[in-house]
Amino acid sequence: MNWPYSFTLLILLSGCSTDLEKEDYPEIKEELFFRSDFDQGALFFDLKDSIERNEDLNETSSLEYTSDFGEFLKAQAKIDVNGEVHLLELHREFENQLKKDAFYYMNGRKRISIQSTSIFKDSENSFSETISFYSDSETIVYSGMRTAADLDTLHELSFTKIKNTELSEELTMKLLKRTAPFETAFLGTAFSKEQDKLFLVVGSPDRSFTSTLAVEEKTKFIKKLIQNEKRYIGVPLDIEFANIKQTDGFTYQKLLSARVLPAQK
Repeated sequence: MNWPYSFTLLILLSGCSTDLEKEDYPEIKEELFFRSDFDQGALFFDLKDSIERNEDLNETSSLEYTSDFGEFLKAQAKIDVNGEVHLLELHREFENQLKKDAFYYMNGRKRISIQSTSIFKDSENSFSETISFYSDSETIVYSGMRTAADLDTLHELSFTKIKNTELSEELTMKLLKRTAPFETAFLGTAFSKEQDKLFLVVGSPDRSFTSTLAVEEKTKFIKKLIQNEKRYIGVPLDIEFANIKQTDGFTYQKLLSARVLPAQK
């Protein structure tokens, strides 16, 4: 498979002369920023940059889930008009730690994976990134890592080779596809006095992962759920939602529609 690679050119300024005088000018070379110690790394970073800059890709998000031990998870994808995935992202938050997994694709094949980890402590913070490049057959050709005490410094560092480290997108895909343990079984309702909102609670039947959606319109079906809550507990729902951000910065998931999955009727 041929890649549309772009190449960086070095600009050389040579000396010039006139009839009156001749001066030799020193050679000026463009300062190149090597982001890894892999000799073909620039080709992969070009792919990464082009995907991130592509404004024609459509974005989609999973529901936001909270685990029974307090971990927050959500996934996002960038897809073209033909339904081909170009970027997957998994965001995880737990206590003093943030993690982000990113996967970049070309022609349906994973070519880059990056795991970013931020750890916040009273004494000091730490930030790290592990990157892997994959061949056409999705086997790893390079893995590198960089670490720093702050993000600005981290982004100025280049990746240094480590042993091959594969990153799986399985959890990300489960979130986006709403497969176990990220199901949308009806688990009940909850009311927030602080936000003055009624929330529909969905998730895995064992409640290991749950997601809440604000009910801003009590449709006939929603009223039926509320009135017959015990009857519908554990019943899988087909959910449509939107992510809302208020002027005060509060974000939440707004329920657009809900119905019993056809197989469960």
